[in-house]
Amino acid sequence: MLGVVLVIGMLSNACPMTSGIGVDGALFSSQSGGWYRTSPATLTSVLHTGCYNDANNPAPVTSVRLVIVSGAPQSRVDLVFSILEKEGWPKTKVSTGTWTDYPEKPR
Repeated sequence: MLGVVLVIGMLSNACPMTSGIGVDGALFSSQSGGWYRTSPATLTSVLHTGCYNDANNPAPVTSVRLVIVSGAPQSRVDLVFSILEKEGWPKTKVSTGTWTDYPEKPR
């Protein structure tokens, strides 16, 4: 029973983040349950502050997934990886993939 309570408590604090880089270099991010175009500054802020499920108790980001459209500008890819690295998410901790259903939210 204690194990179930611990799992439920851990799930309520989960803060996964998915970001994407479009063919034109546009950045996208999963924020507040949606999929929105974002800026490098906002991406940095979200990575730094985490999820606001409760305004008084934000949860830190627990995982990062980056999806990239084939043909995305390498300079934008490098910029996003630089931001991730500065916020404690080196390439080895980031799940990456190809964004095949652009501009729809990746599955």
